Amino acid sequence: MRYSIELAYEGTHFGGWQVQNNAVTVQGEIDKALSQICNQTIETMGCGRTDAGVHAQYFVAHFDGPETIPHDLAIRLNKLLPQSIGIKKIQPADPTFHARFSAIQREYHYYIHQSKNPFLSNTSWWLGTPLNLEAMNQCASSIIGKNGFQAFCKGEIPHGNPMCEVVLAQWSASQSGYTFQIQANRFLRNMVRALVGTMVEVGQGKLTAADFNTIFLGGSRSEAGASAPAQGLHLTNVKYDPAHALQNARVNQTSP
Repeated sequence: MRYSIELAYEGTHFGGWQVQNNAVTVQGEIDKALSQICNQTIETMGCGRTDAGVHAQYFVAHFDGPETIPHDLAIRLNKLLPQSIGIKKIQPADPTFHARFSAIQREYHYYIHQSKNPFLSNTSWWLGTPLNLEAMNQCASSIIGKNGFQAFCKGEIPHGNPMCEVVLAQWSASQSGYTFQIQANRFLRNMVRALVGTMVEVGQGKLTAADFNTIFLGGSRSEAGASAPAQGLHLTNVKYDPAHALQNARVNQTSP
């Protein structure tokens, strides 16, 4: 039986989502707790692979488990998991549903605060100087559409395909600082943080919007700016095709 899990996590103390031999990860903690409760080995599959220190306000995973599960599985799971991981919902899913490959769009937010605030230090990037919002939004508007993002990819490009279709990219300002919002059908490794880091250099006047466009079209990672720190990046939404849309299905239940 296939199940979907909707969750959130604060990634500060994790080595990312994916299981690793030398680090505590979100996937590793969930797999361990699920296996203990279900009394069998459970391996989850996530909708993406967030890096160390990156957060998820909304994340989806799936797993194959027994035909019946405890009616309070989400509650039990939350009791076993650390405070930084919260399970929102567990429900049956179509056998063909895949948390990663059935997704058609993901959304990330990147947060920057201007005044030093110890309560934001793990979830936002502190920059003490104001940024040119108009110039950064010129950069953001230039990446909308289907384009190659090899200039903002860390390491090997997956399957040699650098093309991503960005449907929304914009900066906004608030009393505390700035937020970058981006939606796309797929993301390359480190892509959002590299985009933010380079756009911030434009906002600081170190580069121009024309420089950014030249870097974008040139496709060389070495020409782009440094990646923004991990703590400011949050996965905020994942959308699925209608055939695999997550619904309020009734879970097969057993008594406690």
